[in-house]
Amino acid sequence: MTPQTEWKNPIATRVTAVLYGVACHLLFALGVGTMIAEMFFGMSHSLGRVASPWNTVANVLLLGQFPVAHSLLLSRVGGRLIKFLAPSAIASPLSTTTYALIASVQVLLLFAFWTPSGIVWWRAEGPSLWLLTSLYIAAWLLLLKAIWDAGMAVQTGFLGWWAIAHNRMPKFPPMPIAGLFAIMRQPIYVAFALTLWTVPTWTPDQLVVALTLTSYCLVGPLLKEARFRRRFGAEFQAYAARTPYWLPWPRPPAKRNDLAIYDADWWDGEIRWVRTLKNLVPARLAFFDKYVSDWRSKSVLDLGSGGGFMAEALAARGSCVTGIDPSSAAILAAQRHAEGAGLPIDYHVGSGELLPFADGSFEIVVCVDVLEHVADLDRVIAEVRRVLRPDGLFLFDTINRTALAAFVMITIGESIIRLLPPGTHDAAMFIRPEELSRKLDIAGFSIEKLAGLGPRGLNSKLDLTFGHHPTLAL
Repeated sequence: MTPQTEWKNPIATRVTAVLYGVACHLLFALGVGTMIAEMFFGMSHSLGRVASPWNTVANVLLLGQFPVAHSLLLSRVGGRLIKFLAPSAIASPLSTTTYALIASVQVLLLFAFWTPSGIVWWRAEGPSLWLLTSLYIAAWLLLLKAIWDAGMAVQTGFLGWWAIAHNRMPKFPPMPIAGLFAIMRQPIYVAFALTLWTVPTWTPDQLVVALTLTSYCLVGPLLKEARFRRRFGAEFQAYAARTPYWLPWPRPPAKRNDLAIYDADWWDGEIRWVRTLKNLVPARLAFFDKYVSDWRSKSVLDLGSGGGFMAEALAARGSCVTGIDPSSAAILAAQRHAEGAGLPIDYHVGSGELLPFADGSFEIVVCVDVLEHVADLDRVIAEVRRVLRPDGLFLFDTINRTALAAFVMITIGESIIRLLPPGTHDAAMFIRPEELSRKLDIAGFSIEKLAGLGPRGLNSKLDLTFGHHPTLAL
């Protein structure tokens, strides 16, 4: 179908489409800008001046029109209504622009003409103002990212009028499944809800708006999903089956404590989680160095050596290092890299439950990122005690079994930002300090000190860096 047969008067049609687009984007910018400003001040500076008691009625109507009309326009009936709001020749291809224009007017009405109660419960000051302002900005940036992932042209109304202005039919993007949509089905609604609750000023007005619109963010997307089911069919069904609706709660992978991930390419620098393990080495050594004043000529076993990050750091300090790991692929990678670096490290394939070394073989055993993975923790500790000299030193780190650690390591680290492959850890295998202390005491160890370790910042590659933490919670 050619443009000439699609539109009888293409010049007038294109001018009309451009005018709709200009109106849409101006109102979109005005509506969003007003919303950002009004919520920042807790809905306490709006333009509405309706006298009591009618101010309550006016506010209820303003608040109700947004979710009601928004949901209606997402339905089949609403889709037909939208087409009556534009010239019939371009009503269908212009529908995204018309929808965005209406939504922008709704937002502007709600946030510009709300009548404030005049009551301010709490207004952040000092550090709390900086913190909440940062969170508020972050929530809006997250919303922008979600809109981008969904298709900026569709979400802002650009798609419809731009296509008509260029004398062609709009081409819709595929169903969004990448970016934030890979971890939840409704990131736009989630991000919008976050903007409602991170404001630095709290009033009765803000609370009512936040509760009402958050409720809509939970229920409203069901209409959108119904439309997606009609449009995408089995593709959407498969996506919905594997992706959470609203919050990215971690779905249990087929296997937990999956040690197959350690068969990675340890030294090419391309895998973020491997780089993160390497970034832990300086923080670990900063603590261990307090107890080993001179590493030179010390016989050291790196238990669970992986690709050799800690083993090479210790060898560079002059230690006589032996490394052992159950992953033959990791040991092979470690051997190759050590040979290339000219480091005389003695590597073995084996498990911590049965160490292939004689009693009293080592002055120091270093065991990092291991104890939370072993099958028999008591046996591993007993083997460490056996291969250490009587005055030997056992240096280790592991993950605390707390809700915070599970959230950070599994929910955030594995399920959301995918810093680690899903299934790397099993929260049930994390170890509380008092439990580990008791097991070490039974094995004959005298405990010097336990300290917190955790993320402290980002490097030039935006990878996490680590250091001392004032808490053992992680």
